[in-house]
Amino acid sequence: MRSISQRDFGQLMHSYLVNVFLFTFALIIYRKSRYYVDFLSADTQKTLLVFFALYLVLAIPLELMLPTERRRLEGKGLMALRAATRYLAGGFRYLYKFPLHRSDPPVITKKEKTAVLFLLVKFYYLPVMTNFFYGNWGSMMYNLNKYDPAGTIHQILLNSIFPFTIALFFFLDTIIYTFGYAIEYPGFRNEIRSVEPTFFGWFIALLCYPPFNGMIGNYAVWSADSNASLPSLSATYALQIAGLVFMILYLWPTFSLGTKASNLTNRGIVTSGPYSVIRHPAYTGKLLGWWVTSIPFLLRPGNFLLGFLSLCLWTTIYFFRALTEERHLIADPDYQEYCRKVPWRFIPYVL
Repeated sequence: MRSISQRDFGQLMHSYLVNVFLFTFALIIYRKSRYYVDFLSADTQKTLLVFFALYLVLAIPLELMLPTERRRLEGKGLMALRAATRYLAGGFRYLYKFPLHRSDPPVITKKEKTAVLFLLVKFYYLPVMTNFFYGNWGSMMYNLNKYDPAGTIHQILLNSIFPFTIALFFFLDTIIYTFGYAIEYPGFRNEIRSVEPTFFGWFIALLCYPPFNGMIGNYAVWSADSNASLPSLSATYALQIAGLVFMILYLWPTFSLGTKASNLTNRGIVTSGPYSVIRHPAYTGKLLGWWVTSIPFLLRPGNFLLGFLSLCLWTTIYFFRALTEERHLIADPDYQEYCRKVPWRFIPYVL
C-alpha cells in the first residue's frame, strides 16, 4: 500500500463512512420494503449482504493501493449527500422568499448530479441484475437436469443442450453486468464519466426491467420463446440455431464492454469487437432473437396480429433506447469520433 497523509486519510474515512451509511440504508429498503421482499430471491438478498461486507473490508485497502493522484478522497456518496442537503436547504430558503425574491435558486453541479444519478443506477440495477443472475443459474441447472442419456440425439439437443446454452449465455451476461453495477474502481478502468441526465432516457430504459416491463405486459403479449418448436424437425433446428446465433451477437458486446458494462452510464467508449461494426450490436442481437423465436407463436391461429404488434412495440422501445443513449453519449468527444468511424446503428450498410 502507498503512503497517505493524515488529512487525506481522514477525508477518505469520512467518504467511506458516508458510503457505509447510504449502503446500509439501501439494504434496509431491500430487506424491509414489500416490493423487494417479494421480488428478490433469498440468494439475492444474501449476495447483497456479501457485497456490503466486501465493501466494508476492502474499500479502504483498495483505495490505498491506488497512486495518490487517482485516489477518490471524495466518493460519490459524499458528493451526493452533500449536494442533497445543500439543495434542500437552499430550496427551503428559496421557497420561503418566493415570490418576492427569486434570486439564488438552489443549484447542483454537474459532478454532483452525476454522483446522485449513479447512486440511483446502482440502487436500482444491482439487485435486479443479481436477481437475474440467480434466475439464469436456476435455468441452467434445470435444463442440465433434463439431460437424459437414454434419449435420442434430437431430444438431448432440443430439450437440454440448446436451452442450457441459452441460459448459460444469459448467466454470463448478467454476471458481467452485476460486476459493473457493484464495482467502480480506477484499476478496472470503469469510472463513471456521465450518467443519462434526462427523464425520458431513464423512462425508456426502465420500461425494459421489472416492475415496469410488467406494466407493458398488461397490454402486450410476450411471444418470444427460445424453446419453442415448429412442425418439422429441420425447421425447429433452424429456429434453435438462429436463436443461438443471435444470442451470441447479444452476448459478444457484453464481453467487449467488460467492466464498463452498465445501463444509463458512460464509463468510456468501447470501439472493439462488434462495436467496430455497428453501434448497438446487443440490441440488434436481442431484437432479431426475439423476432425469430416468436415465429412459432405467430403461426398459431389467432396470435399473429397481437404478437406482431407486441413485437413492434418492444422494437420501438429499444429503438428509442438507442436514440436516448446516443443523445447522452454524443456529449463525449470520443463518442463523436466513434460515430464518424462507425456510421451504422443496427445493421451494417442498412440502418
